[in-house]
Amino acid sequence: MVVGVSCLGLGVTAVVVPLLAARGEQAPIRTASIEEPTTAAVAPAAQAPPPAEKEEKKAKRKESKYSDKDALAYFDDRWDDATHGHITDIRTTGTYLRIYTDLPESSDNSPASLRLCERGMQYLAELGVKKRVVFVQARTGGNGNPVLANVLGPKDDCRVTYPKPKS
Repeated sequence: MVVGVSCLGLGVTAVVVPLLAARGEQAPIRTASIEEPTTAAVAPAAQAPPPAEKEEKKAKRKESKYSDKDALAYFDDRWDDATHGHITDIRTTGTYLRIYTDLPESSDNSPASLRLCERGMQYLAELGVKKRVVFVQARTGGNGNPVLANVLGPKDDCRVTYPKPKS
């Protein structure tokens, strides 16, 4: 709100000063002051979660000796949202990145699984990997860890496709 009022003031000044100058009058000199927003003005969703809450989320993970600590740190440093909260582990094998989640098997092509896939592609791109392969996998169930989203080649867009029935 403070920023909006300040912008409005600057906009009015930008219009009034030239008009007064054209009439031969001098505009009063004003200095703008921008107040620091108080914590009450910040929306709760914009505030970072407390460190204890972040540690609690990390404790829910199922990391193992196969976990890619660098990938986990990359994701932790860049994102702290509901989508990120679904990650239980990240593993790499060669250029394959596997993002394990707590999402159910029915979440294939869901917004969260697609977003995690895109983030995995971004991670591999920043590493300079040319042939990127990403799998976002559901929580362990009767079918192991079903794939919810993936990229197997340059023409893929993270959506899982299914074989069409034969006619």
